[in-house]
Amino acid sequence: MKIGIIGGTGGMGEGLALRWCVNHDIVIGSRDASKAYSTAEEYRKKAITYYNNINGSINGDENSRLVGYCDVIVLCIPYENSISTVASIAGNLRDDSIVVCPIVPMSKDSSGFIYLPMHEHKESAAEQVNKVLKDKNKNVRVVAALHNISDVKLRKINNIIDSDVLICSDDKDAVSVVSELVKEIKNLKPLYLGPLSLSYQVESITPMLLNIAKNNGIKNPGIRIV
Repeated sequence: MKIGIIGGTGGMGEGLALRWCVNHDIVIGSRDASKAYSTAEEYRKKAITYYNNINGSINGDENSRLVGYCDVIVLCIPYENSISTVASIAGNLRDDSIVVCPIVPMSKDSSGFIYLPMHEHKESAAEQVNKVLKDKNKNVRVVAALHNISDVKLRKINNIIDSDVLICSDDKDAVSVVSELVKEIKNLKPLYLGPLSLSYQVESITPMLLNIAKNNGIKNPGIRIV
């Protein structure tokens, strides 16, 4: 499977690339193609050093190009840039693309971290992304997932991340694909929450976890549903 990571030069992109390259062809995306190439080479060296050998690969490309040939696209981008970035790639996406949205709209005030859509009376990030993409391509399938996974833990390949991953989407086949990718990361367990309209419930967990971490001295907390 070819997995394109938009914003792949950041922490989450690195972690996903290093863990999924064992079995898949990863394409690191950036607006700057040269940055994408150099970052991909850096990740590839780290992967080979750790695993000795990988069945997949890690390469780089410009965002708007890679979305045309990758099966799954992961949006590792800040909320502030999400709509403009998604709009810039929407027209080039493959007709049957799966787009994974781990974006969390949040900010911080004197009380702690807050979930912005709740305060601004807006839709979740995943629903906003879905609207922009569907304007250009009705068949694109958006999946909200990976919100509560620490990029710090992801980047440390030898770390086991003990957590559940909540997933929302209107397309059950896309949920199955993303669930299998989640299960490839040791000790992660995918759990389907419901349609994309419920993605605000998943996104809002991240600021909650950060507030718990801040007020209780916990580093990079995760969740388990028991």
